[in-house]
Amino acid sequence: MPAMPKAGRVAFIAALVALPVLAHAAALRDNLFAVTATNGETAWAVGNFGSIYVTKDGGKSWQARSSNTKQPLFSVDFADERTGWIVGKSGLILRTTDGGETWTRQQSPIAPAKHLFKVAAIDPQTAWAVGDWGAVVQTRDGGATWTNRSLGALPVERIESPDRMVQTITDDVILNDVEFLDAQHGFIVGEFGTLLATSDGGDHWRQVAMPTEKTLFGMHWRSPEEGWVVGIDGIILYTQDGGRTWTTQNGLTATGAIEDVSFVDAMANPGLYAVSVEGRRGVVVGDAGAFFVSDDGGHTWTRRALPEEHRLTWMRDASVAASGRAFLVGAAGFTAAAEGDAVTLPINNHRAADAR
Repeated sequence: MPAMPKAGRVAFIAALVALPVLAHAAALRDNLFAVTATNGETAWAVGNFGSIYVTKDGGKSWQARSSNTKQPLFSVDFADERTGWIVGKSGLILRTTDGGETWTRQQSPIAPAKHLFKVAAIDPQTAWAVGDWGAVVQTRDGGATWTNRSLGALPVERIESPDRMVQTITDDVILNDVEFLDAQHGFIVGEFGTLLATSDGGDHWRQVAMPTEKTLFGMHWRSPEEGWVVGIDGIILYTQDGGRTWTTQNGLTATGAIEDVSFVDAMANPGLYAVSVEGRRGVVVGDAGAFFVSDDGGHTWTRRALPEEHRLTWMRDASVAASGRAFLVGAAGFTAAAEGDAVTLPINNHRAADAR
């Protein structure tokens, strides 16, 4: 599949925000775009119309919290049990210092025309967020001030690699995910196979050569050397050497004309949006009910089935707690907790059978 043109990207974002809202047995009706687990029992989810939800019983039930906005919220992350950030449409930034009971809007340095798709909270004072058209913002004072570090101003060391795909990084590349392992080591992924890495707290970034030019949506790093990246066409990429070499664990990495991709290929390799690995437990989620699990620390992946009524549900994010319990969120208020080979939904506790 070729890189999505700018008009297509705008349409994709509009469709993401305007997906139809359907009824849900747990009374969560809004499309949910992000989830983060703070422990095995507690997780936070955010989505359309300013929705914020929290579970404190391992996903059996969810309670709403007020955001004081109707803007779509695209990402949530906590630095500790009390301090967290949410980002969303039109550069929206919210912060909590009381464990999510209340959220306060902070001043964003980017234009309202740009959305922020992902936030990474490093500690109560430090966070990064990325999004539309190369948007990168950073705070080092708890959000009292946010600095615009967007592409074009962000120092990026380009690489030359004759045998690897290296796209020129421009300031209009959409950035989909940011992750920091600690105060020094961080990564950013986005369109056109873009992967950036820093080892000095974001003062300088380097471009990492990738085996694909396709859009990358999510990633998870266990260390500065070991990580996973996921994207369109079912891509799961794995590295054990900081990105110097990559193993394709799933999907189609080669770029071709859209008419060359059959319906069967599209269903077999739907877009993948998020990957999360803790210990030996890993999950990947995406379009059309795409749900992969790993029980060997992300070395191999097996596709599993959701309960029948959600078999083709679009899922946007997943987060695995240290206990191994995974929280999944997606379209029309879909939430689930995954343990072992089973997926448990709120209210009716319906369990998924193994994929055959």
